[in-house]
Amino acid sequence: MTVNYYPGASRAYDYAGRYEGDLIDPNAGVIHTTEGTSLPDYDGGASAPNITAKPNFANKRLDFYQHYPFNRSARALVNAAGGVETNTLNVIQIELVGTCDPKHANSWNGAEAGVDYIYWPDAPEWALDSLAAFMAWQFKNNGIPLSGPGTWLPYPSSYGATKARMSFATWNAFKGWCGHQHVPENHHGDPGNIAFDTLLSMAREKVGGGTGDGSGGGGGGGGGGDKPKPIPPFPGRDKFGPGKSNGHITLLGQQLVRKGFGRHYTSGPGPTWSDADRKNCRDFQLSRAELRGDADGLPGPLTWKLLFS
Repeated sequence: MTVNYYPGASRAYDYAGRYEGDLIDPNAGVIHTTEGTSLPDYDGGASAPNITAKPNFANKRLDFYQHYPFNRSARALVNAAGGVETNTLNVIQIELVGTCDPKHANSWNGAEAGVDYIYWPDAPEWALDSLAAFMAWQFKNNGIPLSGPGTWLPYPSSYGATKARMSFATWNAFKGWCGHQHVPENHHGDPGNIAFDTLLSMAREKVGGGTGDGSGGGGGGGGGGDKPKPIPPFPGRDKFGPGKSNGHITLLGQQLVRKGFGRHYTSGPGPTWSDADRKNCRDFQLSRAELRGDADGLPGPLTWKLLFS
């Protein structure tokens, strides 16, 4: 089952209520660059990816903003009539705030690369590490292989019909990570010659060396791995809600965090029922079509089963 939300990602720019998208079972990811220095509004979500990563220079990390769950198609690729599916072909999409254009390798309208924005072909190690952590998480949780094309052309030679652009057949069979420059029916050349080999090495190290492309072990549905843990028995509705305090509430909260639904916690899950528990549980319920009709934030047997599956 797809884990739909990246832990810690902001939902402040969630567009799922405007554009539902197609259901997908992700096995590939596409990396874009925004060619800007601030978080785009994507025309109110009309051209948004699943998630955007924005550099946080003060804390040397990427801050993530999720726009669509990972089991729903995003909208950042051209999908021409006929040909192949692009947005809806089991692919998640991430936009990296910054540029791949060598015109801005050092400065951009008075801003300094590496200080005010990222020129992604020369990204700082902390930014690559943060992106690699996201890729590793996708491998462990959604089985997206840590592999991809060997050719990442520098911009602007990556624009248009190039040797890097996949054929329809190659795209239909593709699993792993690629750039916008590789997707058929598209012309953009981002993210240029990003340090993809370094990203893969960092991500593989985080998952213990597995790749998910048939060449190694690893977790999260990439080929092998541990058997799923059994679902713990549902303790009963009366164990949850205002005034309740027990270990089942802690277990619920911990699983919500694992599934990416912990954004309302300020100090972590605990045994005493709180409004954060209710809000996080409701977010999970709203993410599942089977539960939307009764999304009150209180777990029942079906919520429990789906959460721990």
